[in-house]
Parts: sequence; structure tokens; C-alpha cells
Amino acid sequence: MARGHEAVAIDLPGHGEDRSSPEAVTLRDYVDRVSEAVQASKDNPILVGHSMGGVISQTAEFIPGRIHALVYVAALVPPNGTSMMGFVEGFDPAYLAQFLWAPDRRSARITPEGVRLFLYPQCPPADIESALPLFTAEPVAPFETPVSLSEAEFGRVRRYYIECFRDRVVPIALQRSMRAAVPFEHVYSLDTDHSPFFSTPEDLALVLHAITERV
Repeated sequence: MARGHEAVAIDLPGHGEDRSSPEAVTLRDYVDRVSEAVQASKDNPILVGHSMGGVISQTAEFIPGRIHALVYVAALVPPNGTSMMGFVEGFDPAYLAQFLWAPDRRSARITPEGVRLFLYPQCPPADIESALPLFTAEPVAPFETPVSLSEAEFGRVRRYYIECFRDRVVPIALQRSMRAAVPFEHVYSLDTDHSPFFSTPEDLALVLHAITERV
């Protein structure tokens, strides 16, 4: 708000305060939730996707005319016909070991220690402790579902990427290799962990503001 922008945080199904059963949540459920927020906006918004970038990609495919631009923050960016799960080989095995799987393998929950070591290693302790109660079991289906993207729809939406050098979830080498398959108009860099909204919020805000000036 200080720079004249309104930011709206969206709870995806099965996340935050939304307690949908994780084993029933699909990628389309995520996309529908984001699309509803976009359609409710008076102006065409800039969509900022952190980590699970495939969600905003698929949203842009369905409603490209309502989205001003896409911004990916340390995010997975699957090209057409691939899934976010396809990048798992690029993850640190120590990070993957922090997940506790449900017996049916349809959801997984990261341990509090995993949150501290991998998601928020450079974040203020108070922010970490306030966020921990909101962590829920992560639905698996959205990660396994291939995105369906076209140049005619997704391809016409302007795209920007914010890479995070010290990311222990989506390593910087993986962030850069993904961009070879899905090009971006401009790439910004932050010397921080996977969660700049907690670790370097002012730096992230400055970059986001710079993007609004470009578009």
C-alpha cells in the first residue's frame, strides 16, 4: 500500500485457513481459486506465484485477457505437457527427507524442522513461529498434473522471474535451467532464501514495484 499497490493473498484449497481435504484437491481447484480472485478484481492484476509457479501458468492459459503480467518468485515453471513433480530430481534429497507421507501417498506434510532449515532459513524467528500453525498436509495431485499451455493464450502474457540465490527448496541451478524452457521478459535476483516475503520483504517489494513500472 505504501507504494500505491493493493496486495491480495490467496489461500489455495488445502492451505492456510482453507481446510479442504488434501487428498481431494486438484490443480484445477488451485486454478479456479486464483481465477475467482482475478475475476473479482476491478483491474487486471499482476499475479505473483511463489514456489508452485505452475498454478499461475495454468491460470494464465484460461484467462489471459484478465492478467496484466505473471511474476514467479523462486518458483517451479513447468513447460507445456509437464508437471511440477517432474522437477523433483533437482531438489536436495535432505529437503525431500523432511516430508512425512500419508499412507495413501496422496498428501505429504513437511516437518517443522524442514520449514526452519529449508523454507525459512534466513527468516526472523517470530515470523517462522507465526507461520508454523498454518502449515497443512500438501496435496500431491496438483504437483503430478501436467500443465496445458499454449503460445496463443499463456504465451501472450508478460512474464518475469525473481530468482533467490540461497534457495534450499528450488536451488538456483534448477531455477535457471527451467527458464531455458520457458523464457521471461526480465529476471531479477535476490540474495536470500526461498521465502523473501519474510527474509527480505523490503527488497522483494522494491522488485515487485519495479515490475509494475515496466508493465
